[in-house]
Amino acid sequence: MSDLKSILFLFALSVISCSNETYEEEDMDISNPDSPVNYVPNTLSDYWVYDVERSSVDTPEMNFAGSDSLYIVTSIGNSFTYEVNNGLTALGTMNTLLINGSLSKTTTTLNFTGSLDLPIDLPITEMPTIDALKLIDLEASNGEILSSVSNSFSETLDIQGTILPIEISYDLATTKENFYPTNILNGMTYSNVYEATLKLNIAVTGTITVFGTSQTINIIQPQDVLSIRYFYGGDIGLLRAESTQGFELSSEIISLIQQLGETDMTVSSNTVGVEELTDYLVN
Repeated sequence: MSDLKSILFLFALSVISCSNETYEEEDMDISNPDSPVNYVPNTLSDYWVYDVERSSVDTPEMNFAGSDSLYIVTSIGNSFTYEVNNGLTALGTMNTLLINGSLSKTTTTLNFTGSLDLPIDLPITEMPTIDALKLIDLEASNGEILSSVSNSFSETLDIQGTILPIEISYDLATTKENFYPTNILNGMTYSNVYEATLKLNIAVTGTITVFGTSQTINIIQPQDVLSIRYFYGGDIGLLRAESTQGFELSSEIISLIQQLGETDMTVSSNTVGVEELTDYLVN
């Protein structure tokens, strides 16, 4: 972290200069593959620093403020990976997604391939793998779905020694929301701002056997457990991300948990977070 702070100090003036650069609307021709605007810089020395805040009414340990230092750790052509906080855990939800896989870009798109953490309080050992999830498509219309992935996988839960086979189904989608020639975010004016959303909807069912008879019960009924609204700026990268994540267990599984004497399980949770760009250096 000390090396990063030194770089921040040495390049403070250039960072401020970069932050104040503006681009005329006509410079952004999203139908032109030779557009000079680069939404995802990926040179090895590029880095971004974010203020991160999270708050939760029903999960007090999720109330915190901190910072994420995100940087390019590998870059070969148009494929690259991020790391954060000298290899430690990311505090921000969007940054957590970005470091959990690899990214590839063209002049008009950004794709993510990697694992997806499910924001639910269940001891799940297998995390779904996402292949080529489109985060940016400059040629998409406002409101157009960029990517949609649906799948399911099986797991087991151990509740007080009772093994409960479960099935987890999920739908993950990204949508282009808007494009702004200029937009005010984080108290600053940015040019060529791309806005999109990511939403994860899941449903979890379990199979319980009583006196030789199997019965399927709901554990988590279909619900959005993660929503991220994110903004990318031309020739900068990720400017801001606003996230909401949480879940609510069904009354069926809550009743079963109580019957089995389990007391240490969260039955509902909701957390909101913001990642706000404060400093960056791109080449």
